[in-house]
Amino acid sequence: MLTNIIFSIHEAYCVVAVESIGRQVPIACLERIKDDFTKKEIWCPKLKEQMQYCVDHPEEISKLSKVKAQVSEVKGVMMENIEKVLDRGEKIEILVDKTENLRSQVSECKWEFVFFAS
Repeated sequence: MLTNIIFSIHEAYCVVAVESIGRQVPIACLERIKDDFTKKEIWCPKLKEQMQYCVDHPEEISKLSKVKAQVSEVKGVMMENIEKVLDRGEKIEILVDKTENLRSQVSECKWEFVFFAS
């Protein structure tokens, strides 16, 4: 992967592309994007609105990032717990199978004991 970056006065434009494309295509793409973004009539209003919101409300963005990180951490712990429960379930199944085998062996021993005792 190749990272291509171009800068203007107020912005930086970045694209990551596979190496097989080379450098010319990504740079040309970035130049076109830069040209479109510098033209005020083409500027994406929604993107501009989102950027302004992030600038105006950094505390909310920070809180949101913290909450997302906490959710990700909890998700990781839950996944580990689920894996442990599944592992325990498999171990319990093995124990149940062994118990059944022992029970049938004991039953056979009793039958042989009774048969020899008679």
